[in-house]
Amino acid sequence: MEIYLTNAKGHFKPVVGLFKEYVGQHRPAGSLIGVTDLAFPEQLIEIRVILL
Repeated sequence: MEIYLTNAKGHFKPVVGLFKEYVGQHRPAGSLIGVTDLAFPEQLIEIRVILL
């Protein structure tokens, strides 16, 4: 799982909280990557997941 996040300092805690709530006790491998911009100006987060 890869999470691309604009304003990583400002949004880190809420995103990690939601992530933990969503995955529960399971902790998939992943990265949180701070970025300057995403595809659309109003886009704040992008999540990429590979399911096996």
